[in-house]
Amino acid sequence: MATATAFVPIGTEGIRRPSVLDTLGELRVPFEAAVSWLSTFNYPWHQVDSADSKIVMLIPGFMAGDATLIPLAHFLRLLGHRTVLSGITSNSRCPRDTLKDLAKRLTRAHDRFGQRIVLIGQSLGGVYARALARDNPDLVERAITLGSPIRRPRDYANHAVANIATSVAVLRGKANGCLSESCECGLRITDEAPADVPITVLYSRTDGVVHWQSCVDRSRLKNVENVEILGSHCGMAVNVEAFRVIADRLEMRRRR
Repeated sequence: MATATAFVPIGTEGIRRPSVLDTLGELRVPFEAAVSWLSTFNYPWHQVDSADSKIVMLIPGFMAGDATLIPLAHFLRLLGHRTVLSGITSNSRCPRDTLKDLAKRLTRAHDRFGQRIVLIGQSLGGVYARALARDNPDLVERAITLGSPIRRPRDYANHAVANIATSVAVLRGKANGCLSESCECGLRITDEAPADVPITVLYSRTDGVVHWQSCVDRSRLKNVENVEILGSHCGMAVNVEAFRVIADRLEMRRRR
C-alpha cells in the first residue's frame, strides 16, 4: 500500500548514497526470489479476462539484460497479460541511443497489438520508461518504476555502481556527465514526469544501490503515486510486494 513519505525539499539536501548496511542487504536477493516463487503458487492471484489483459513492455536496469526480468514476465503471463521484452542484452549503451531503440520497439508493439502499452522498468529501465511515457503518451497505458533513480543517478548511487557507470562512459568516449545532471541527455530523461500517463513509483528505504530519496517522485502530479515496499534494489523484479502492487495496477481499467 502507499505510504506517506518524508523527504527534504529539492535543492536543500546533500548528496546521499546507500549505507554500507543497505548495500550488504543486496545479498538477500536469493531469499526474495524464493519467497516470490512460493507466493506465486500460494497467493490467490486473480487472472484477468482476455479482454482486459494488458500488453506489458519490460525494461531492465543498468548493465542488466532482458534475462533478469524473465521471472517477472512469467508472473505477468500467469495473470493473463502479454509481455514484450526490450531487446536489451546489457543496458550500458548511451541513454539517447537506447531510448531511440526503445521508442521504435514501443511503436511496433502498439501497432501489433492495437492498444496502449504498459511500461515496467527496473532501476535505469524505469528512468527510460518515464521518458518514453512522457514522449509517447498516446502509446503508453501507464508506467511502473522499480527502484528507479529519477534524480541524479550517479550522485545517489553507491560508490561501486557510480564508478562502474563512469568506467562505461569512458569506454564510450562520453565520460563527462553521462547519467548525471551535467549531461544534456541524462538531464532530459530524469528531470520531468509525464503529465498525462499514470505513473507508479516503487521504492525501498533499504535500497542498497541507489539512495531511496532519489527514487521518489516529487512532482506532486495527480497521476503520480509513490509506493514504498520492503526489499533490495536488485530484487525488486522478484519481490512479492512489488508483484502485488503490479498485479493491482494492471487490473485497473484502461484509460481513454
